[in-house]
Amino acid sequence: MRFLVLGASGMAGHTISLYLLNKGHDVTTFSRLPLPYGENIIGDVMDQPLLEALLQNDYDVIINAVGVLNEACDQDRARAVYVNSYLPHMLVDLLENSETKLIHMSTDCVFSGKSAPYGEKSFPDGETFYDRTKALGEIQHPRHLTFRNSIIGPDPSSNGIGLFNWFMKQTGPIRGYTGAIWTGVTTLTLAKAIEKAAEENLTGLYHLVNNDSISKYDLLHLFNKTFKDSTVEITPCNSVQIDKTLINQRKDFSFEVPGYEQMIVEMKQWVESHQSLYPHYFKKD
Repeated sequence: MRFLVLGASGMAGHTISLYLLNKGHDVTTFSRLPLPYGENIIGDVMDQPLLEALLQNDYDVIINAVGVLNEACDQDRARAVYVNSYLPHMLVDLLENSETKLIHMSTDCVFSGKSAPYGEKSFPDGETFYDRTKALGEIQHPRHLTFRNSIIGPDPSSNGIGLFNWFMKQTGPIRGYTGAIWTGVTTLTLAKAIEKAAEENLTGLYHLVNNDSISKYDLLHLFNKTFKDSTVEITPCNSVQIDKTLINQRKDFSFEVPGYEQMIVEMKQWVESHQSLYPHYFKKD
């Protein structure tokens, strides 16, 4: 299949791109900085004429892995609204007379955490500016797909803000939040699900979760066990209480999200087989 990955240099986008390339697909990567994989096109998603020209190509699937996150959202609100809210709907409009499918990445942050668990039909009640921009950007369309989930995974940037990137810099002791409840997937699992969703023509809004929740404290212990031989001291802490548990209520997709330990073991195998992408995880003290 022919894929175009928007945001191909990010935490999710680079794994999605490389996984699909490894599976033999034709992958075009779109990024603001040059990339060594796929047929790379350099540009900014806010350049609408460039995107319009790019979408004239006969792609089977366009993956939107672009996003303005958290603090960056507050620092540049105009860009955040354009990228997080407007862009997904613009892509749908541009694809109106095409057979190309859009797969858009959303987040559990569209919810506030006040009334978990949340199903696909739950009202997005997130309260921050980031939450609202992401909720406005969700696509519910009979031909396209929105995956709503939280992600963890390796980041080519040592400055990435993800939980795993933060953990890999720690030597301990650190705190793990026992009251921060999470349901999500690794970026590698997300990439596998995207390939399967393209094959099965999954559409609409789908919660990509395994219907089991885990605390951030227990998640850090899995990182510790898998990547650092349990050498980091992790202290339980209950000062953060937040539950954005997602549940999947649809039965029309054959892909099964693995358990958390299996996903993290597979993530380690991915990191070790792509060491050149993540030199910051292999630095010697």
